[in-house]
Amino acid sequence: MKRILLFLLVYINTTIIAQQKPSYPEPEKGFKKVELELPRIDQEKNINVEIKFGLNVTVSECFNPSIFIFNMKNLKIDYAENPTGFPYYTLVGNSPIEIGPSFNADPNCDKEKKVKKKLLSSQNISREYNSNYNVLFYIPENWTLEYRISGTNNDFVTIK
Repeated sequence: MKRILLFLLVYINTTIIAQQKPSYPEPEKGFKKVELELPRIDQEKNINVEIKFGLNVTVSECFNPSIFIFNMKNLKIDYAENPTGFPYYTLVGNSPIEIGPSFNADPNCDKEKKVKKKLLSSQNISREYNSNYNVLFYIPENWTLEYRISGTNNDFVTIK
């Protein structure tokens, strides 16, 4: 009887802790919280995920940038409060960006015409594939979070 009671107590306690969601801070002004939720796949072992940041910009038709750069030292990893301790990433401090210049070689391009372009950061984060929990990112409101599974020729997927 004591064993059954002990088993039930441990089971109930474990179930309650497992159902608790991690406690994450609220995003600061000008930032948003984005969750990377990876789909379940077979054989997650030895698979990595490549994560980049995206930025939508409006530029002259003659300006053809493809990347932007920010200071990776400003990307801080932290961990949620108990019971889980799951990681999350925060872009801290003033992290100015540099847009890689690249001008269109077409002499007939219209310098006044504005077009929208999506730029991807030149830096990336590589993590082991894990669909068991979501990873949070706190990024500027005008940025996006992009990912792709390593070893595939797939384009980056934008997280909404």
